[in-house]
Amino acid sequence: MLKDLGAFQKGVPCSFGSRLFDGFVAEVDATITERYRAAGLVVLARTATPEFGLNASTEPALHGPTRNPWDPTRSAGGSSGGAAAAVASRLLPAAHASDGGGSIRIPAACCGLFGLKPTRARNPSGPLVGEGWSGMSVGHV
Repeated sequence: MLKDLGAFQKGVPCSFGSRLFDGFVAEVDATITERYRAAGLVVLARTATPEFGLNASTEPALHGPTRNPWDPTRSAGGSSGGAAAAVASRLLPAAHASDGGGSIRIPAACCGLFGLKPTRARNPSGPLVGEGWSGMSVGHV
């Protein structure tokens, strides 16, 4: 699964968790998407994110809140809450996520998982953008 924020997949909608971009369809694959596919991964769907990934809980107006699979009264965290909820509910063993200020680590902790935020420039943000948040934001699982 790819987070609905930046990891474009050609021909597949990507809303950034925002009503503003509802219906936007990517024209190219992101470099990380190409690398995942080259490694043999199959993309099943996109996971929820708060609008533009700017919240520590995944509750976008576009799709509604993402609940914690262990306790639906609790948050799955954000901004990769959809990815953490998918893995914690055992839909799949790993899911794409991105992290600039805790967006992999917060949802992982909320859902009883661990998240991997790689070092700057380890995983590319291209081809349409350079580094996210001047290198602070990186994608992984």
